[in-house]
Amino acid sequence: MHPIPAQTLLAIWEQGWSQPPVWRALLLLTAVLPDYATEELAALPVGRRDRHLLVLRQQLFGPALPGVATCPACGEALEFSFQVADVLVDETETAVTELTSRGYTLQLRPPNSQDLLAAAQLSDPDEAEQQLLARCIVEATRQGKAVNVKRLPATVRQAVEVRLAEIDPQANVTINLNCPACRHEWPLLFDILNYLWQEIDAWAWRTLYEVHQLAAAYGWREADSLALSPWRRRQYLEMAYG
Repeated sequence: MHPIPAQTLLAIWEQGWSQPPVWRALLLLTAVLPDYATEELAALPVGRRDRHLLVLRQQLFGPALPGVATCPACGEALEFSFQVADVLVDETETAVTELTSRGYTLQLRPPNSQDLLAAAQLSDPDEAEQQLLARCIVEATRQGKAVNVKRLPATVRQAVEVRLAEIDPQANVTINLNCPACRHEWPLLFDILNYLWQEIDAWAWRTLYEVHQLAAAYGWREADSLALSPWRRRQYLEMAYG
């Protein structure tokens, strides 16, 4: 995985500002995996994509993942932290798999970024979910005859959702939390894409402010300031502003 220079990361942040989350992920991965076309990256199972994002996050900001959550039972705010290694799932084969449920035989594949983008075009959440499931069902038969995936019973669709989560566990990472105030325990879904983009957003605003201060103090161009390491930028800022 190639490192991302500060100037490139700022450009990605700027490009992704008005884009949906899936496109932000593809912008990041295209930068660090230049040997792959965007279409190839978009076809990766979501779990494999998220694994790349976790590795990128460690490269950019380190292995520790701090967070804040609110207890759903008592409303207490709690801080927690875990490591990237804690949520990296062993890579498994996520090719087409077979599911038999209620007399239906289904060939399934895990969702990818292309599927998420297609579902995001629909304003109705139920329709979006149905489309996502339909795209992940390669084939559906009953008693040897093909059936319309949109007419599958609700119980079968639920079984599909469970199996899709099983075959791509990296796409469904949860953190088990325990409230110190009331001892309530609950699982918290961890979305690496949203988490990483929030960090990049905070980093970008800090970096722009540093560039602004250095330009005001020394007349440097943006490229001059970004060419410095973060540590050296801080030293110049300290000398300029105390």
